[in-house]
Amino acid sequence: MTTYNDLIIWQYRNKPKATAHIKVITELFDQAFAEVAQIPEIMDIETATGAALDLCGKRVGQSRVLNDFYPCNYFGFSETEGAEGFMHLNRDDGGLWYRYGNPLRQTVMLTDEDYRFLIKCKITKNFQTGGITAINSALHFIFQNAVAYDLYNMSLSVIIRNQVSAFKKYVIKNLDILPRPAGVGVALYLSSCDKAFGFRGAIKSAGFARFSGRKGGRLARIL
Repeated sequence: MTTYNDLIIWQYRNKPKATAHIKVITELFDQAFAEVAQIPEIMDIETATGAALDLCGKRVGQSRVLNDFYPCNYFGFSETEGAEGFMHLNRDDGGLWYRYGNPLRQTVMLTDEDYRFLIKCKITKNFQTGGITAINSALHFIFQNAVAYDLYNMSLSVIIRNQVSAFKKYVIKNLDILPRPAGVGVALYLSSCDKAFGFRGAIKSAGFARFSGRKGGRLARIL
């Protein structure tokens, strides 16, 4: 294998300073090429974290910080929208008591998981074509297990079959983040298990449970 030292003209080939100079330059080039080769892996949205994920977000126009957006988790009873109940035993959760003058919304620095979710949504919004096939491809990219149905009334139904965190539910309901054609609304979002309850003809659904022990479908939940 030919090296840079082999390419030195004969006058300098046996000169220690010349060979040392070439060695320093080649080591710098080797290090630079090794770092460049790592860029596809570092910038992979599925695996990127921290500053690398920030660069991904910057490229698509999505900030990690949401200003005055996410609601504070204040205590409230069951009929109060967005409220949290009492803290559970052995768990550090539950709503905070509201004091007059406290902000109802908070600025949040997104975790890598939540930030990755918004980046994926932003990518699909930037490059969507509006067709139902493209929308389903985009939903698979975001959720891996979701499907959209055209209701033929200028609206879509989106069924999300995997678990969705409280934060994702909030941004789905309050931000226009999912892909959709211009002027077409999303009628509802459903969160269900793989075997949601449905009647005959419904895709990937299950009926009532049977006495033989066969499990039936679980009722879907509107977000």
